[in-house]
Amino acid sequence: MKKNSYHHGNLRNQLIETGIEIINQEGLEHFSLRKVAAKCNVSHTAPYSHFKDIDSLISTMCDHVTEQFMNKLHSSVQHAENNLKAVSSLGQAYIDFFIENPQYFQFIFYHSGVDIDLDNISPNDYPPFALFRTTAYQMFEEIKLPQEKYSENLIILWSVVHGIASLSTNTGIQYSGDWSTVFSNIIKQKEIKI
Repeated sequence: MKKNSYHHGNLRNQLIETGIEIINQEGLEHFSLRKVAAKCNVSHTAPYSHFKDIDSLISTMCDHVTEQFMNKLHSSVQHAENNLKAVSSLGQAYIDFFIENPQYFQFIFYHSGVDIDLDNISPNDYPPFALFRTTAYQMFEEIKLPQEKYSENLIILWSVVHGIASLSTNTGIQYSGDWSTVFSNIIKQKEIKI
């Protein structure tokens, strides 16, 4: 087996990205460190210099994606003038993140075991969703939406954002337009009514 020369940090990232690719293609039940090593053209023991075991690699893969996702979302709301702009920017960043990284959508929402509680605020909620909820609730409070309507309106808002992200990352769905403008066009036309 031909071995690539990797700098220490590059191999770690290559193992993470390759692991995500394999899980998306074959599922968790067919996932192994040996497969990751083989696809990276390194010895089957090489992953162990970065990860204790397969669970450690999977956990790191989830953290890797979540950190990038949170960075994108945080930077999108950093200079928002108000909560409505923050929700709009956050929704757009959410969609753009997965347009730029379609492999992460399937991994995070179908293979990583993230928790999202739409009924209750939970400390176990997936951090990007928790940020989305917090920002949406701040907007709801600002526009004086009755609290009993928060959950339903959150679901509507998240369904649009998450739905566009899901559609844009599905290779079986063809669309000749620009996915990155769909949400902003909906917001401009005020088609989402709260």
